[in-house]
Amino acid sequence: MPEIAVKITNIDQIRRAFNRSPFLMAKELNKAIEKTVFKVEQQSKINTPVDTGRLRASHYTEFSNLRGAVGTDTNYDIFVHEGTRYMKARPYLRTAIDETSKSIDDYFKDAVQNVLDTIGSEI
Repeated sequence: MPEIAVKITNIDQIRRAFNRSPFLMAKELNKAIEKTVFKVEQQSKINTPVDTGRLRASHYTEFSNLRGAVGTDTNYDIFVHEGTRYMKARPYLRTAIDETSKSIDDYFKDAVQNVLDTIGSEI
């Protein structure tokens, strides 16, 4: 059987690039999470039913490393979202997630691609 020899001449560069990948990935994922949260918040505000405007104004966002949250902060938001026996559900937040899911997928695909591009350019 013929032998094939492969010599990698820039192995040190490859190692350095891959050693940076966890940091790069966390950085890019945090960007994607931030974009996602703001996109969902924006769409949720559009979808929120308005009587006095308090529910729409109560939207908030939170961020930490590799985590993001969007929600509302009233004592009745759950009843509007999920409904009661007297009122049909108006799931403004769930609908916002569904409506922005394509953009969300793209944010995370772009994050992974950016890391791969960065690693590739360092080799």
